Amino acid sequence: MRNEKFNILILVFAIIVFGCKQKVEPKKSEFKVAEDYSEFKMKMENNDTLNIGVVLSMCMWSEYDQLQITKNNDSVFLQLKEKRVMDDEPVHFNKVLYELKNDTLNLEKMMTDFDINYQEEISSPFFIIINPQEKDTILLRTTGLGNRGFNIERYQRIMFELYPKEMEKYRLEYMVPPPEPIEIKENEME
Repeated sequence: MRNEKFNILILVFAIIVFGCKQKVEPKKSEFKVAEDYSEFKMKMENNDTLNIGVVLSMCMWSEYDQLQITKNNDSVFLQLKEKRVMDDEPVHFNKVLYELKNDTLNLEKMMTDFDINYQEEISSPFFIIINPQEKDTILLRTTGLGNRGFNIERYQRIMFELYPKEMEKYRLEYMVPPPEPIEIKENEME
């Protein structure tokens, strides 16, 4: 009888110890948008997300992109979640692997060329960078129309490399081709 009670006690103890699922706290990511935004490819950890708004508006042109960068299985993916051009319906693009052939033409390099301390209110933000799990928002502003035009062109080249077919369609629809050269005939004076 005593041996039976001891066996039951061991069985109950084993059920309690091995039968209960232990709560495992998910590891908190070390990625901090305020410090690591320009090195997101290396600093992001699996399951991290970075949202980037890109304001491509200039003068009378209105355009806005919403990017989402995620890291899964040690690979970084970019998705152009929404492209808004003027008053047209927004366009959505598929998720692609963030691998660029030209190392100098990438978002991280582009972001490092902005002066994070330049916060003049008269200059609208170019990049609005947000980590959904943090309260920090990083605003990277251009320093004038020339700088803004240069950065728009640079950003468009990156998107053409990541989304060649989709951006070609965008280019054909919204970008006016340059006019044909005018041929000038010279006449002899009498």
